[in-house]
Amino acid sequence: MNMHSDTALRDEATGLFSDYAKSEFDVIRLRAIQALTAIGAKNSPALVEALLDDDEDVRQDAAQALGALGVQEAAPQLLENLIHDPCGEVKLACVTALAELQSEDASPFLRTLVTGRGDEITWDEDELHQDEWDDWLDTQIAAIKALGRMGDPAAIEPIVVALMDEDGQELGDVACEALGRIGQPAVPTLGVFAQSSNRRLRHRALKALAAVGGAEAGGILRKVLGDKDGAVRLIAYEALMPNDTALVEQALTDAVEDIRIAALNLSGFSEAELLDRMMRDPGAKVQLALIERLDRSAPIADRDDLRWQVLDFLATGQQPEVSAQALGLLASLAPGFVADRLNALFSVDASDLKAERMQWAIVDALATSPLREAAEWLQRACRSPFRSVRLKALASLATIVTDDTRPHVNQQQGREMLLSFALAPMPHVVEQDPEEEAPQTDIAALEEAGLDVSEGGDNGTTSSLGAILGHDAIAAEMQQEAEVDDVQPLTPREQALLSKATRHPKRRRVALDDDAEALARETRMSAIRLLGEVKGMQVMLAQIAQESDTEIAQQAFSALGVSVARHGAELSDEQVVELISQGLSHTDSNLSLQALKLLQLADLPPQDALRGKLRAMLKTGDTPFRIDAMQILTKWNGTADVACSLLNDPSAPVRQAAMRLISEVAPDRASAEIVPFLLANPEQRILTYVNDNSAAVVSIGRKLLAELRDQNRRGQWPVMITALADLLGEPPRTV
Repeated sequence: MNMHSDTALRDEATGLFSDYAKSEFDVIRLRAIQALTAIGAKNSPALVEALLDDDEDVRQDAAQALGALGVQEAAPQLLENLIHDPCGEVKLACVTALAELQSEDASPFLRTLVTGRGDEITWDEDELHQDEWDDWLDTQIAAIKALGRMGDPAAIEPIVVALMDEDGQELGDVACEALGRIGQPAVPTLGVFAQSSNRRLRHRALKALAAVGGAEAGGILRKVLGDKDGAVRLIAYEALMPNDTALVEQALTDAVEDIRIAALNLSGFSEAELLDRMMRDPGAKVQLALIERLDRSAPIADRDDLRWQVLDFLATGQQPEVSAQALGLLASLAPGFVADRLNALFSVDASDLKAERMQWAIVDALATSPLREAAEWLQRACRSPFRSVRLKALASLATIVTDDTRPHVNQQQGREMLLSFALAPMPHVVEQDPEEEAPQTDIAALEEAGLDVSEGGDNGTTSSLGAILGHDAIAAEMQQEAEVDDVQPLTPREQALLSKATRHPKRRRVALDDDAEALARETRMSAIRLLGEVKGMQVMLAQIAQESDTEIAQQAFSALGVSVARHGAELSDEQVVELISQGLSHTDSNLSLQALKLLQLADLPPQDALRGKLRAMLKTGDTPFRIDAMQILTKWNGTADVACSLLNDPSAPVRQAAMRLISEVAPDRASAEIVPFLLANPEQRILTYVNDNSAAVVSIGRKLLAELRDQNRRGQWPVMITALADLLGEPPRTV
């Protein structure tokens, strides 16, 4: 096969489509014209000739194609169709095509269509007002757009006449856009519209003037700088300030905050002057814009930092949203300087709604903090009395844990939290006989589960609790809490919130409120799902997958699949095979399906011990089982035999999956298998199965060309034409 094979195939198809564009059958001619367009056959005379076709659909498609392909030689015939073709839809296609070709000869007729049907233009009177709609109304809008695109100054007057027609349709937006494209000659007209009592028309005209630019447009815009409409002033200021610094100072005193923000951005102030000006601005929107522009990549090391001075000032201001955002950024960049404020804020009860807004802003900022302490404060936020804050804090912790670019943040702490939820509920400390064995602490349970949290363990120094927290005193306090009964478990409602935040959207809904047992279960399920995103958790997930609770085990299998796909296998092949074998033999179909998906993702070498189970699934399994089993066996066998055996499967998704596999694995067999399938399933698109495989493209293309020359298959030619056009469609394929 050589590099010119595809080009030769395209040329041969172009010739065949051009011939079929003259077929006696309307549907074949229509499909042929569409196919020529799809493969970009701009040099085919058949497209221009199709403008004279008896079928209006063919003429319409031909006109659209000629404009889109830029066939300049077609302009005279397109104009002829615009004038004399009775079909309104054909006229509409010709208007657009002539504009794309920038046909000057068409301009007078387009101007006529802006204001009426025109005496020289033929219309089908039987079609007039068909379905209670006048086709000319669509043509009028298309003509206005076309004249704007062509930049025709002579079109200004008819556009104005159409716009001023009280009985006509609303044309303000399209008219101003077209006049703006015409440019300088339309400025006086746009200036008149800029004084309209119609607010929408006025705004559109001013925006068009701002886009046109120039001295005359600038003069009109200057006249509205004192307009009582703030939106009008904003348009004018934004257009004029970049070239007139004197207007910047004037805009800084405007009552509209957006105008002041625009002026501040163009002020030329030094950074210190700009920050001071924005900080003292009375508008909350301006102050929030100031906070947004502050650098968040580096921590605030001392109180001489200009960011500290700005944020500390705004955090104590009278604007609630500004105060919340400012304190949040301080918590993200300088938590040590505001520790007292944060401690006080996180100690409030649920009745303080103002505190909820503050806590939310803090958690939002902590999610992107460059500091190690971010995880500590997020963990503190997980004990907030506000459910929304807890939700945000937990989500932020999970994001930090899975972000490889943020090792400086305390990721281990987040991992421990997720793992503690994913494990079976830990026992509470209760009064007991001293001789009885004491219940495990949280730390001990985590260690037994396989996570090293000791000083100098396998995870390095960060595995010690002191290193995790960055503070020995805090670590000691947490150790003490873990050993006595002061640790407060999540309430049922808090667990419900966590569960709802991470629940798969297709998962069944469970009434969790006031059901502590259901809440604990759903929280655990959510944590297991999250562990699938975290590297290094496959050993734990494999243990959970062997639990007797089928839903828990199913969730663990699913999370393992996610983990393997994201991080690669962390278990040995033997461990994975044993686990999958147990899952495939389970009586619960959902669990078995998750085990099958894990097998597909695990990239194991062929497993003879599992072949029998996979072959049985091909015969008796539901659709998802048959698809996955087929894909695994095809990969192991290295042939398309299994896929070919399922081409007549009663399930359409199975047949489609089989087609794709054949294209990938055996492109030389693709034509023999896929073409008959397409003819039996005409609603299918061939590109669904070829997967950009060049060898399959040529094989299938040659087969389709051969079938298109078989007169006995003429009834199926429309399907074949469309399939071949899809196969060879732009951009051109190369082998």
